[in-house]
Amino acid sequence: MDSQDASENMRPAKRARSETAPDVDMALAQQQESNAVHLLNLPDGVLHHIFLFLPANALMTLDSVCRYFNYFAHRVAKEKLIAQVGYKQAARWRDYNWLQRLAIEETVTKFDLVRGEGQSFTFTETANSKALREIRLDHPGPRLLLSDVSTAQTLILRWKLQLRGNNAAEFGVVPLDMQDQQKALHKCSPNASDERATGFSSAITVGSLLPARLPIMKDTIVEILVTPREISFIVYNPEDGSEMVWQNNSTVARQYKVSSPVCNNSAARGPRELRLQLPNTYQCPVKLAVTAWQRAAFDVLHMLSPQELKQLQQERGKGAHTGAVTAAK
Repeated sequence: MDSQDASENMRPAKRARSETAPDVDMALAQQQESNAVHLLNLPDGVLHHIFLFLPANALMTLDSVCRYFNYFAHRVAKEKLIAQVGYKQAARWRDYNWLQRLAIEETVTKFDLVRGEGQSFTFTETANSKALREIRLDHPGPRLLLSDVSTAQTLILRWKLQLRGNNAAEFGVVPLDMQDQQKALHKCSPNASDERATGFSSAITVGSLLPARLPIMKDTIVEILVTPREISFIVYNPEDGSEMVWQNNSTVARQYKVSSPVCNNSAARGPRELRLQLPNTYQCPVKLAVTAWQRAAFDVLHMLSPQELKQLQQERGKGAHTGAVTAAK
């Protein structure tokens, strides 16, 4: 049986009209039906074309209507996502179906600009779309930057940031009732319900009490995702990156390497991609959070269009990590 026959078999049968309905209601229903375009009566090609213009939340609504729409919704979600970011990036959220992945990709979580400016962060917008493209901090830290909304307002939160300044940084989530505590993420502090901020810090960050440390460096991309299921981090490190380490009470740059047991313990390049997943067990709302120190700079990738990302890559020139920008698409 080919795919067209399979989809035809999933079309639900037309529902029989109730014989007990009043004559007036029957007449109105007949008039509405004669003037309306029924999606189920449209050819597959037309349905497919219509679905391509729908956002993820609309596709999810249609997905729950019937098996026939479920088939089309997942097919279209996969096509749209691969067309937008390529197959490798489209498949990066491994434990989610194609509709959920499209919803994640379409999530553009903004920043709490009022609290951010109060913490001395500066924000730069693009000239045309006014989308936020860069965040900087030129004052001593630690300073806390938060998302504008919490999980009380939306089911999905997502940031995608590229590190361009000070390598000392922390990424994670903070309970909503701790959003005004500057060191909430840095010290992994608990709230009144004994629920703690969590996440990870860069290996060079001093004094962090977060449960994980990961190597990050200039041009590293960090993607943070919060769903009702889990809190996920993906770290993309540059191919030729230099990791900052402490040596004799000062920071020095060294090539990003790990010990390779298969090469007589010789040094090999560190992994390009690192992942950290934590179950979302919070009973309280949480916000996305970043802790930064003086001379911090981040490119905001999840808010830029493909054209703006390409322009950003051109502005950074050859010094920019092209692999990282590719990961942002």
